[in-house]
Amino acid sequence: MSADIVCTQRTAPRDWWSIHRPLVKSSFQAAGSEEIHLWTSYDDEWTNMIASNARPSDPRLALVTGATGLIGSAIARKLDARGENVVLLARNARKLQRLKSQLQHQDSTMTISADVREPFDVVEAREAIREGFDADPDLIVVGATILRTAEFPTAVPAEWSSMINTNFEGMLHTVQTFMDGVLAAAADGRAADIVILGSPQARKRSQRYGVFSAITAAQAQLAKHLRAELGPQGVRIHHLAAEYADPDLGEDAIGETGEDDRADHRWDEASTGPASVAEVVDFATRLPLRANLAEVTLRVVDA
Repeated sequence: MSADIVCTQRTAPRDWWSIHRPLVKSSFQAAGSEEIHLWTSYDDEWTNMIASNARPSDPRLALVTGATGLIGSAIARKLDARGENVVLLARNARKLQRLKSQLQHQDSTMTISADVREPFDVVEAREAIREGFDADPDLIVVGATILRTAEFPTAVPAEWSSMINTNFEGMLHTVQTFMDGVLAAAADGRAADIVILGSPQARKRSQRYGVFSAITAAQAQLAKHLRAELGPQGVRIHHLAAEYADPDLGEDAIGETGEDDRADHRWDEASTGPASVAEVVDFATRLPLRANLAEVTLRVVDA
């Protein structure tokens, strides 16, 4: 495993709330409590409440796995733009360096070439982060995901294993290995977030997506149980399932959040797009500490 470590603490202006004032239908969940459904419009009082809570004097330390993928890179750019220290973790060192070169604050960005399927790699990544920042991440985005589709009778079992190892086991390795940091942040009364990127495909009946859908359903179920276990301790678990439209694959096709270049053509102008996913992550991780955007399905308007 290799690491590029150049870290400098700094803060940066965050202007998301001054730009966005949408009407949002959200499922908010106070950590460890029953779910409440709200309609809310961002008036000045609500905006100021969220903004004051989400703008600490010190930047947060965010880890994004699958950082060189379409969604992962969009989230990394968003977190960097709002002033957080960001750790980019993915397998391809060349793509990591290319992404880092596109960020605004390269001096506070770390790149780590590692494979989430390998527990040792994830542990080594944690130690590199501790050495570079003298801290553990308090915001974790689990975005290392691959998508392989096939009719079940003719599917290649090795591709099933690849999805299970990356999408599910990789999530387990990441969340458990970096658990100390989010628990410590919550115990100190600071924001502590784990964002798990999933897919709404798990709730649908469709051809070719059977195994992938089963894995995404397992991700969603684990997020629910982690919320029950860690919510009372102040850790927010967010499960975000994003869908997109693609004329080549059909309106129900699901985006790929991994590092496969073949995914580039799958996001079109009619889709929610990676930037929209990043906006939701930004919103969820800036809410007041007792508010948890627990389950989100992001669809195109006419889906």
